[in-house]
Amino acid sequence: MALSAQAWEQMWAPYDEPMYTAVLDAIRSDDVVLDIGAGDLRLTRRLAQRARRVYALEMNAALLPPAMTLPPNLHSVCADARSYPFPTDVTLAVLLMRHCQHVAVYAEKLRAVGCRYLITNARWGFGVECIDLLAARRPFTAVPIGWYACSCGATGFVPGPPEKLTLAVETAVYEVTGCPRCDRQSVNCKS
Repeated sequence: MALSAQAWEQMWAPYDEPMYTAVLDAIRSDDVVLDIGAGDLRLTRRLAQRARRVYALEMNAALLPPAMTLPPNLHSVCADARSYPFPTDVTLAVLLMRHCQHVAVYAEKLRAVGCRYLITNARWGFGVECIDLLAARRPFTAVPIGWYACSCGATGFVPGPPEKLTLAVETAVYEVTGCPRCDRQSVNCKS
């Protein structure tokens, strides 16, 4: 039995509906969203139904539909997000790329334009998290035991005595700067 085009497309969709729902649930009607690596605008079109304005940034021109087919509050740009200047009115960004190696670059650029939140699966590689880009971060060396997520994009677990491992320790994530990966890569992680 042959699959319909819609069924085929859904089989190869980059992410599943629960992931899209998690992102969409975080969008408010007054948000101005930047979708980094927007692909074929599958999620971006849905973001435009919820947000005041959406910028879709995609470097593969073949994936972007003609601008005339887009809702008036959705602006698509064919550019590399690492070098493209981010709009200054962005309040929230979306980065769905499990294997993205440029989280630190994007986070720094977003902070520079005053963006508050980054919704992404790039740091942990699964699920989505909402990172408060303007929140204070502690030095990596101040984490006694537990999970950490660094501003460079690295994540990991700081081991400690087994008797200190509690449910609270297992579920908390410390936002840090200056993790071991920063030291190895000579990355200047900024808070």
